[in-house]
Amino acid sequence: MKQPILILAACTLLIMSCGRKTLPGKTTTAGAKSPAVKAPESKSLPTAPPLLKKEKEEKEKTDVKTEAKEELLPMVVIDGMGNVITPKDKLPEDIAAKADYRILSRAFTPNQRTNLIYRYKIVPPRILFVPENYIKTTTRGKYVVYRKKFWYWQKEDGLFYLDETYYK
Repeated sequence: MKQPILILAACTLLIMSCGRKTLPGKTTTAGAKSPAVKAPESKSLPTAPPLLKKEKEEKEKTDVKTEAKEELLPMVVIDGMGNVITPKDKLPEDIAAKADYRILSRAFTPNQRTNLIYRYKIVPPRILFVPENYIKTTTRGKYVVYRKKFWYWQKEDGLFYLDETYYK
């Protein structure tokens, strides 16, 4: 009678130990910082025939007003400690007009900061500015994924705020 119970207990123990999920260890590098958002992939376009290329080059040489637009990069506006990282003059005019830094520059509470460090090992920025070419869209709204783990959602002022599920 004891033998079937022991066999059943051993099988149960074996199944429970094999079912446990194991996570791989994280490697950390001291000086490496990952960019805020991964750069969009450039799509290769078909090349124009050589005659059209020459015509385009000639037009560009004769055209005096050739403006090179600077490609905007994602920027941290307010970090986790409530410090202003990006001043208003570095933001686009339409977003800078809507942003009120007196209200936005709030830090995480000590409990929220402790929770973030315990769960994610870092304190992420509270607010980001992200140009249109990095934004993803869903039915819930526009979002960006920061460091492959933090989701930021766009609000009415055009800035991206950390999802509240991370620090509540």
